[in-house]
Amino acid sequence: MGIKENLTKIKEQIGSNKVKIIAVTKYANWQQTLEAYNLGIRDFGESYVQDAIEKLSRKLQNENSKNLIQWHLIGRLQKNKAKYVVGKFFLIHSVDSVELAEIINKIANSKGLTQNILLQVNISQEAQKAGFNKDELKSSLKTLLNLPNINIQGLMTLAPKTEDKKTIKDCFLGLHSLRDELNKENICNLKELSMGMSNDYLTAIECGSTMVRIGRAIFSN
Repeated sequence: MGIKENLTKIKEQIGSNKVKIIAVTKYANWQQTLEAYNLGIRDFGESYVQDAIEKLSRKLQNENSKNLIQWHLIGRLQKNKAKYVVGKFFLIHSVDSVELAEIINKIANSKGLTQNILLQVNISQEAQKAGFNKDELKSSLKTLLNLPNINIQGLMTLAPKTEDKKTIKDCFLGLHSLRDELNKENICNLKELSMGMSNDYLTAIECGSTMVRIGRAIFSN
């Protein structure tokens, strides 16, 4: 199937759920990206800073469009690359430490802006994965909420690479539960849950995802 058919299928599967589709363009060429835009997609995700900066310099909007593109950085952000990212992306999904959040806050302050971010959580507690563990995030959240030039909109996680659907579901439910717990304890309002990719977005939606990051399921034939 082509991009149009893939998007139609995904939207039918999502149904009435209020879920934002982020089209991940890591392996998509520019023509494919433009086609997704022309089919109504307005949120695009990139994993690598250098690739993202190149794409951000190109214009997707046509003359008649009143809808702005929202670019999302979904890949790991190294601290020394933050200066290239702050203010360029609508949302950074992968803030995985207090130190990185403080760097983003400092850069945003110097630019006179507020940067939207998500906090990446290593719910599955995999040693090779970046992200806050639950206890670390609970103890750090008040510090993070006091950084004036970042806007924490919610949480992000990556499911384990496994075929076991229960393991994946437990991961997503764990993030949902953690968000609700943090909101209750810290008098904050974390709305977004960025979870689910091409292999598991339907499970993520069942577990309350508000944003799914889909690349292959959109752009592959």
